[in-house]
Amino acid sequence: MSVIDVRSLDGASEHTVTDGQGYFPVIAASETDELLVVLRGGAAHMGLGGRLDAVRSADGGRKWSNPVTIADSERDDRNPALGFNRDGIAILGYHWQGSYNDNGAWVSGKGPTDTRIVRSSDGGTTWNEDLKLNWLPLNGTSPFGKIRRDDEGTLYMPVYGGSHPLGAGGDTPRLGPATCPTYLLRSNDDGDTWADPLTVAVGLNEADLLILSANDWLFAARSEDRDEQAIYTLRSTDRGHTWSSPVKVSDSQEHPPDLTLLSGGAVLMTYGRRHPTYGVEGRISLDRGQTWLDHTLVIGNNLPGTDIGYPSTARLTDGTLITVYYSAGTDARPNEEYVARDVSCIAVRYSETALLSAVS
Repeated sequence: MSVIDVRSLDGASEHTVTDGQGYFPVIAASETDELLVVLRGGAAHMGLGGRLDAVRSADGGRKWSNPVTIADSERDDRNPALGFNRDGIAILGYHWQGSYNDNGAWVSGKGPTDTRIVRSSDGGTTWNEDLKLNWLPLNGTSPFGKIRRDDEGTLYMPVYGGSHPLGAGGDTPRLGPATCPTYLLRSNDDGDTWADPLTVAVGLNEADLLILSANDWLFAARSEDRDEQAIYTLRSTDRGHTWSSPVKVSDSQEHPPDLTLLSGGAVLMTYGRRHPTYGVEGRISLDRGQTWLDHTLVIGNNLPGTDIGYPSTARLTDGTLITVYYSAGTDARPNEEYVARDVSCIAVRYSETALLSAVS
């Protein structure tokens, strides 16, 4: 498999988005090519001090604003899902996590947890008061990734969690013995309310959806099995009501996926490489995600350990691609869940034209 470092492509550049924070960044581009990133600050990978901040760029990802705090409650505010509705309003879903003991250590299932929704009508400068998810059966599930919009304006937000899948029958794809369901929550009113979730699969989480056409949807997600945590893809030809069997498309400990539609139906998939040598990588498909070329794209490398990655990519109207990711830790102390050490969020700018030329 050949290796292509996107930072060496003609016109590519690398920029710092934030220092001292930046976990789990999610990027979205407005219709006017203004960039918005929501990321985690206030704590490390885990911690009740976790908050969500927004940063913006008006020059294609070269320079970034100072962080603006969106959510900073008494719980751990984390796991953003971000997108724009058809009116240009930014919609953010996130996880309000209270599963910590009195010493601040994570206790699985302790709770309380909520799923929250917040909006910004000025590109992320200010945000309205957040609200609890109105679809109560899925309140407490975790959003993450991109909120997508179809040709009718319906919004789709990926969420995962819970031990009893809603509407999961014999035809729902299931990966091994895992029990975690993943859904697409739908909004038909531009993000004001959410309902009618589509059950995608059981045993997958941290997903992304790419709406290639009305009857061709590509879904990619991380497997629940912690010993594997690879990327699987599924397809739907009926707007998400039924899905194909999962197909494994990455090695173990390569996740989570982020999907970007390029010119001519090509698809860019980026992910964190959470095994040596640690970094951020990508793959290209020229057939709308059916198969993937035998090239590894390097976006970030020589990172300190497993607490890295979570890349998220936006495409501007001129074909410029901006991938943001985070790195935390040092070579000596690479994986400290509760200590935010040497954390930063990085943006890499590169040309779609140069990228597709390099893989042709």
